[in-house]
Amino acid sequence: MRSRVVARDNAARVIKTEMLEGGKVSGQLKSQVVEMKLEPAGDGACVAKLRVEYERLDGGGALSAEDQVAIAAGYLDLLKMVEAYLVTHPAEYA
Repeated sequence: MRSRVVARDNAARVIKTEMLEGGKVSGQLKSQVVEMKLEPAGDGACVAKLRVEYERLDGGGALSAEDQVAIAAGYLDLLKMVEAYLVTHPAEYA
């Protein structure tokens, strides 16, 4: 999966990316833009909010429920990897 950052707001904890190439589900899409936002939830926790906008290659409507879940799960896995990295390298981002 390759993407590029379109916009970033550190204060609001929001990042917006555009998919350049992806996997099975992304192969059905002409374009895909994702906005990820992290909101503090107390005690070192946060709530991750994802908004995915896409246009299908075939011009059809929404993806199947399974494909939508696959996209969301992929981004949540990405956030978990970032979190794991930050936990193991806290001094670099303090």
